[in-house]
Amino acid sequence: MTSLITYSAVSAPLLLFLSGIPSSTWTDRHPQLMTKLCGTLSILAVLTAGLAGVSLFYTGSGASVAEHLLYIDRLSAMMLMLVAFIGAVVIRYSRHYLDGDPGQGRFFKWLAWTIAAVMTLVIAGHFILFVLAWIMTSLCLHRLLLFYPERQGARIAARKKFVFSRLGDFALILAGVWLYQVFGTLEFGELFAAADTTIHNSSNLNAAAFALVIGAVIKSAQFPFHSWLPEVMETPTPVSALMHAGIINAGGFLVIRMSHVLVQAPAALHLLAVIGTVTALFGSLVMLTQTSIKKSLAFSTVGQMGFMMLQCGLGAFSSAMLHIIAHALYKAHAFLSSGSVVDIARAAWAPPIRDSRHPGELLVAFIAALALTVGGAGLFDLNLREEPGIVLLGAILQMALTYLLWNALAHHAGPAQIGKALLIASGVSLLYFALQTGFLHLLRADIAQQMPIDSLFDSLLLTVVLAGFFTILMLQIQYPGPAAAKVWQAAYVHLYNGFYISTLANRMIQRYGSKPVRLSHRHSGGIPQ
Repeated sequence: MTSLITYSAVSAPLLLFLSGIPSSTWTDRHPQLMTKLCGTLSILAVLTAGLAGVSLFYTGSGASVAEHLLYIDRLSAMMLMLVAFIGAVVIRYSRHYLDGDPGQGRFFKWLAWTIAAVMTLVIAGHFILFVLAWIMTSLCLHRLLLFYPERQGARIAARKKFVFSRLGDFALILAGVWLYQVFGTLEFGELFAAADTTIHNSSNLNAAAFALVIGAVIKSAQFPFHSWLPEVMETPTPVSALMHAGIINAGGFLVIRMSHVLVQAPAALHLLAVIGTVTALFGSLVMLTQTSIKKSLAFSTVGQMGFMMLQCGLGAFSSAMLHIIAHALYKAHAFLSSGSVVDIARAAWAPPIRDSRHPGELLVAFIAALALTVGGAGLFDLNLREEPGIVLLGAILQMALTYLLWNALAHHAGPAQIGKALLIASGVSLLYFALQTGFLHLLRADIAQQMPIDSLFDSLLLTVVLAGFFTILMLQIQYPGPAAAKVWQAAYVHLYNGFYISTLANRMIQRYGSKPVRLSHRHSGGIPQ
């Protein structure tokens, strides 16, 4: 059974690596053949990844395969199946999206290699292999970001992403050096066993933990390293879907994978929680002001990655893993269907809004959502002290349900509409806590245990997060629209521009960064010199 799991897991990335072996010149001369080859091999990769995952789950709770360069457990098996599935969907979508483009064959070559690199990262069992796959993912993605090199906006964003990524790579290399000094090994199986059985409290361990956090923060586009993500929209839509649904999750996967080490450095997790909080609030606010569908989705990704990092910082690693899967599937669908959003919005029907709103409606909606959240948590025996990340995100979910119920009360539809909204809210609340509980038990043997709230810092952080998202809820409800006072209009402009973080980053990259990229049209996607 172990051999079957190993061979199946390795076959998934290997198949896609094979499809990218032909040169870019050959692939552009045979685009249809390259399209069929990548499509077929991506389906086979899904099947082999699924076989590895099913075989591993069939062996029983807590089973894992650790063979020097490989480390396959339930966590990596789930990620492998997720990446393979999304990769196959993106490749299938690209067949029609790029049909007739002169660089279609080359696009599939680098798309296949990018997906294969992410798969390799997921099943890596040695920190050196993990870092090599991490770097390769970035370099292959860079080729896709510069698929249309004549677009100046794409070149600036790709150059900025390249510089940030190299900083993240350097952080991971330093983390590897310090980890080896502490544990004497970089094989994941031995590393995690040593971290679980011995309490370490050294400067090298803390340095390694902070380096891991920095690498994860940069990879997942956390504030203030986020500005490249909303600016790479000039790349083909399939690349956007792959980035937001797959590659951007690598930082979160790194933290979850290394959770056995990170729990021994609480200060590093506290830093991660603070950065995640700032990013989540920032992304959620800026998203509300965007008029471009893709930019709105991009800032949504920034905010969602902040949520995930906040969960990791609070030690809710199983909750973060569930977040990765849910966000990946949602965001892939959102980007691949973004062209139909306008037509859907025009065809949609919404009941008329009443002219006057009673303030008691908001209070009723809030109390009803609070009852659903508290009841759901209690039904699955979850509490704030033992599972802070799960309950915190449940409280934020409560605010979303408040907005749903408040909108239902605003319509003339009557009791039937309100009853339907209550039924949807109840189902969402129960499904949320059921999934969280399921993942908590499913991954118990593969990640570090939940960290309870045991400090003033944790309590203050939870308070700030809840206050921040309650403020966002009130802004959504109270914002007066285009006829707002000057202070509202000024705030809207600043939020729309992301507080000009991107402008400052662009100026720094252009002044101190690399020289302009010189590329030929045929071999676009080169690395900055």
